[in-house]
Amino acid sequence: MHTNNGKTPENAIKPSQLNRLAKSSLENSIGSVWITGEVTNASANQNLHIYFALKDASAAVNCAFFKNANFSNIRIKNGDNVLVYGQVSLFEKTGNYQIIVKRIEKSGVGDRAKAFAELKVQLEAMGYFSQEKKKPIPKIINSLAIVTSQTSAAITDVLNVIKRRNPLLDVSIYHASVQGDNAVEEIIDALLTADINNHDVILLTRGGGSIDDLWTFNDVSIAQTLFNLETPSVSAIGHERDSAITDLVADSFAITPTAAAEMLTPDINNLKIKLNHNLQTLQQLIIATINNKSQQIDNSFHQLEKSHPQTKIQLEKQKLKSTSEKLQQLITQSIQTKSSQLSLSNNFLKHYDFNLKEQKSKLDYLKNNLTQSIEHSLVYKKNQLHNLMLTLNTLSPLSTLSRGYSITLKSSDNTIITDQSQIKINDIITTRLKNGTICSKVIS
Repeated sequence: MHTNNGKTPENAIKPSQLNRLAKSSLENSIGSVWITGEVTNASANQNLHIYFALKDASAAVNCAFFKNANFSNIRIKNGDNVLVYGQVSLFEKTGNYQIIVKRIEKSGVGDRAKAFAELKVQLEAMGYFSQEKKKPIPKIINSLAIVTSQTSAAITDVLNVIKRRNPLLDVSIYHASVQGDNAVEEIIDALLTADINNHDVILLTRGGGSIDDLWTFNDVSIAQTLFNLETPSVSAIGHERDSAITDLVADSFAITPTAAAEMLTPDINNLKIKLNHNLQTLQQLIIATINNKSQQIDNSFHQLEKSHPQTKIQLEKQKLKSTSEKLQQLITQSIQTKSSQLSLSNNFLKHYDFNLKEQKSKLDYLKNNLTQSIEHSLVYKKNQLHNLMLTLNTLSPLSTLSRGYSITLKSSDNTIITDQSQIKINDIITTRLKNGTICSKVIS
């Protein structure tokens, strides 16, 4: 239906449409209410539906109490003072608005409501309902105490939910009557006993009933005991329409015993899924950390290898060996060259006829000179090689270490420390000696 229907002559609506619109408006805007008054015009039809009006000094409202409503076995008569809970609605056929009754409490209920309101004001002034004083309910509960009657329907509902959602939960039942003369004392004893047994949460619960049946849970002594518990508490009394002081005092509350059980027992399958996800994440983090640390160790090892004195000595030895080989090649080439020249000279002399004795003497002289020259050159080159080896030995870090000196490195990056400004307090340093190393911590 468009919002402009019935607003102009062109969009006029029919009575049935108006009644349907009025019914929807009443049910959605007002909803369910508690109303008290005197019964009048009470009647019942063959289907056991009860029709009556509820009046006060100045007005009346029609009520319909259908057979399938809760507590439909209650009988009322004209003149009864009752408390009614029901849905504000409208009978579309006649356009009369009425209360569709869901619950009836007989005479005396008004006094109960007044006492409930007065106790609520008193406890609220004492801070019993303060959110700041409420203890948080643990997210993971391993041990649950249930204070209720062992024969109640509520305990069956609660245990069925726990068995389905988290069968591993440790449950302890503390029996107490939930109505009757001994109920208050038994509930207080059960709460105090549960409180000293190191449970994670205490659940105080019972199923639905009349206002008289539930009145035990409006007792000020139970409220005081519940408020002073060390253990976090949850109250779940009656059904959604019911209200109890314990629901307001407890650290948390649920609208039904079943709802309380669901609140206190997260689904174990969901917990398994979260645990597996967290485990996979942790494994990935561990693997990534190990790989990262392995790379850091490899890099540090390569840096240490490059800066290690032994590595530098090996490089110098390789250079010396290369120089020695080149020198040996030069000496060999020089000898071969001189030998070739001598052979050529001998061959040349064979073609001439002259004083061989004199020439031989000259030749011997030249040979001796050549030999001496080669020997002198060889001695000179060997001296050069010896001096290079002495210089290399002098520059070698190991030679310095053998004379009582040491080399100090920063442990963090293996750099050689040559100045005090390179280190600070609490740095770790490594001192290399001729034989072994010493690891130290800078304290001043």
